[in-house]
Amino acid sequence: MPESRAISFDEGISRKDLKIIRQRFQRLHRERLRRILGELRPTQQDLLQLLPLLFHINHPVLPGYINSKVPAGIPDFSPSRKALEAAHHLNRSFDYKKRAHRVFHILGLYLMGSIGTIGQSSGSDFDLWLCHAPSLSEKQRQNLQKKINAIEREADALGIELHIFLVDPERFRRREATKLDAESSGSTQHSLLLEEFYRSAVMLAGLPPLWWLVPPDKEQDYQRYTENLLAKRFVEPSDLLDLGGLDQVPAGEFFGAALWQLYKGIDSPYKSILKIFLMEAYSKHYPDTPWLALQTKRAIYAGETDLNQLDAYILMYRQVEEYLTQLQDQERLELARRCLYFKVDKPLSRLSTHHHWRTRELLKLTREWGWSQTQLQMLDTRPEWKIDRVIRERNVMVSVLSRSYRLLTDFARTHAQTSTIDPMELNLLGRKLYTALDHRPGKIDSINPGISKNLTESELSLHHSPSKAGTLSWMLFRGKVEQADQQQPIKVTLNLVEMLLWCLLNQVWGSATLTHLFPSHGPIKRHELNAIFYDLQHLFPQHKSAHVTIDQLAGPAYPTLIALFVNLGQDPMQHLSAEGKQLTSDRYDPLSYGSARANLLINMEELVVTSWGERLVLHREGPEGLLDSLCQLLTMQQQPSQMPALAHIEAFSHAASKGPQVAQRLAGLYRHILGYFNQQPGHGGRYAFRISEAFYLIQQKEQGFQWRNLDSFEHFLQALETPQHVFQPLQIDPRILRQTPYPALYRHNKPDLIQLFFHVQRESVQIYLLDEQGALFRQSMLMDSPRFMMLQQRRFLNSLQQLRLMLPGGAGNLLAETEFYELKQAPSGDWSIERRRVPLNGPDDYMELTLVTDSLASDAMPVALVCGDREFSRLEYGEMIYSATAGFLQGLRAGNKRYPIYLTSLRISSMRQDEAPATVTLLKLKRAIEQKLNHALEELG
Repeated sequence: MPESRAISFDEGISRKDLKIIRQRFQRLHRERLRRILGELRPTQQDLLQLLPLLFHINHPVLPGYINSKVPAGIPDFSPSRKALEAAHHLNRSFDYKKRAHRVFHILGLYLMGSIGTIGQSSGSDFDLWLCHAPSLSEKQRQNLQKKINAIEREADALGIELHIFLVDPERFRRREATKLDAESSGSTQHSLLLEEFYRSAVMLAGLPPLWWLVPPDKEQDYQRYTENLLAKRFVEPSDLLDLGGLDQVPAGEFFGAALWQLYKGIDSPYKSILKIFLMEAYSKHYPDTPWLALQTKRAIYAGETDLNQLDAYILMYRQVEEYLTQLQDQERLELARRCLYFKVDKPLSRLSTHHHWRTRELLKLTREWGWSQTQLQMLDTRPEWKIDRVIRERNVMVSVLSRSYRLLTDFARTHAQTSTIDPMELNLLGRKLYTALDHRPGKIDSINPGISKNLTESELSLHHSPSKAGTLSWMLFRGKVEQADQQQPIKVTLNLVEMLLWCLLNQVWGSATLTHLFPSHGPIKRHELNAIFYDLQHLFPQHKSAHVTIDQLAGPAYPTLIALFVNLGQDPMQHLSAEGKQLTSDRYDPLSYGSARANLLINMEELVVTSWGERLVLHREGPEGLLDSLCQLLTMQQQPSQMPALAHIEAFSHAASKGPQVAQRLAGLYRHILGYFNQQPGHGGRYAFRISEAFYLIQQKEQGFQWRNLDSFEHFLQALETPQHVFQPLQIDPRILRQTPYPALYRHNKPDLIQLFFHVQRESVQIYLLDEQGALFRQSMLMDSPRFMMLQQRRFLNSLQQLRLMLPGGAGNLLAETEFYELKQAPSGDWSIERRRVPLNGPDDYMELTLVTDSLASDAMPVALVCGDREFSRLEYGEMIYSATAGFLQGLRAGNKRYPIYLTSLRISSMRQDEAPATVTLLKLKRAIEQKLNHALEELG
């Protein structure tokens, strides 16, 4: 009840009443400071009482000393006896000499937050606003910040988490960015921070806020009212600190503050839920917000002196209580009460005496709520709550946070047209909620956001048997449960790794937990279970994932950790031996093992941690599962334009046969494939590897990555020979095709160039050509002169350049010279490549042989074959066109020598082409015609 008369300025401003109001606020702040000091240890009390002196002077023996030029001096400050004693205790040589300050650089020191309220606890940190003169230069601010940093370190050594924030009152009133909170910006939450300051601040030293002297009913007229006070000399501007009034808060700023509270509530719900509910209550009345600071001011003007009635935390609870009672939302009201009870941190069921004011006030509240002794005992054991109780509490919190998000979304939509609300901020919060709270198969949930300190069970039972839905599942029970239908499991998953990681990250399974496995004779044995759990401990040594930043949530989710658990409960060699397959060979690749080329990958459970903090487990079966896994990971990986680093990749296998070899092979394959595509411009490219007899080709498409199964080596080569629309380089798995030239060819492949590689054999030359888009062409030519072959091939390829210029939509570069390389194979089987130059001026004594065609089909008859000036047309010769041409050419050869016929150029006649045909397509046509000509030549005898 008020103990002093109410003050009103309805009949005019009174200097006497202004003085009384100032005295009432100062008395309130003194009492709050007394309560703060009563909660601290003697050394912590000394530091807090010493703080104003540290910023009033620069003294070499005091903490935080930088130099004598650091801004100092607090108006109306004189150190108390206890402050001087604390200084002497730090250094006996300290001698305080009072000096007159010409300028006071420090306008005031103000603690704010839960300090001094019923919400203060041993773990509360100290947020201190240091308001300084606006005239400070940037250099002076930097020096002052250095001093602040040194004092914060001194406080940390004494067990006080002290955060000191520099505040320029003029910049603050103009809403310029001032970092006021360790996690948020003053520019985005200006009014909300100011409101919290006015209702919770404790003035340690300096100027009282001008806001004290503005009557509650004049708040909306703050600017004009304070100008009147100053103009009529009721107060002097140098005697007061003006941070501005609680004007109407812009919807965007209000939204930002509510958003941030909800964001923090996901990780620390007990600390944030009361504030979330308060923001909901505020939003219900927006824009006529019932500020708690104004309620406090009204009570002081009315003469209220009871510290508990003016307690900022109790006032916050009362506002929330009124709001939730009006909604008849008993579940959320009970949660709000639990949050307040846990914040006060006074276990009433264990206390025999109630002398402390916080204990007395909390006891009064719990009796008002009708809480029984049994309920208090249950709440006081929260640090030891086990999994079932924690899950129930978390479910309530999930419901609360999800509902608050919907209300916030509605607020944003309502005020979207008249505010600067950024929809991206709402999207980020949605992502945070989705990753933290959304439950779906394979996702590992964190079920203990600061609810209990010890979820570890002394005994657990793990069953692998059909669930009630009939699906073979893993089920976890508390205690020793021999029959899965005896009681309700606390967790059911499809995958073993999912279950074990859930136990690890939620710390349900500890080092001393006795775990029973049922059935004991199942495919998963005790040693494998323990080994997998050990692997997970290796991956998550802190029993949690890395902290996720807002910047990470702003971008697409990409994998940061990939762990593969291979052949769980399976022995691939036993399976193959049972089939009678012969595995003796020098082939050691686990994906194509032994003479039978056996695939030793049966299954795997894939664990992925994303940049959003999600932990996902998927079961994969056989080659198809492996390919699906790779394509999905590659699609995730390609989303960010610049991924900070490639995902950390590990693989584990504890199978009885070849476990480490299979795991090592898969880890290497994943690193190679993901690393390769990550380095490609636009993440383009192709990757080929082998499983058993089949080859697999991974390629990027418009909608992500896809894979193809090519069931033989010939089919693989046919895929490489297929024309491509755009150049996509090919990477071949280093473990395959080592005895062939193909890996070497594609390591040298370049875009927009024709590259011809040849391998000289006894009586022939094997040609491998890669066209401008990387498509392959192969041909064996009977000749013993590489020089002649290069000249002959260059003539034809140059003619194709000319042809391409003549076709609709065609493009060519006449200056782009075909590159020639010679392939050589060492005795070890390795292939090397050497560049070869073709003489620019070859002999002119060759016969031009031009193919004229109207079809690109290899079995189509040419329109004509032109030998120098002689033309052999389809109309004239029909099926005899090849023998007539061959006979003519053979007749021109000196000594009637027999050697192969080769085309030198090609022309396309009367054929509609939407786009120019690929080089390999034309080469295949050339090869087909040459084969028919040479067959006809042989027929001539």
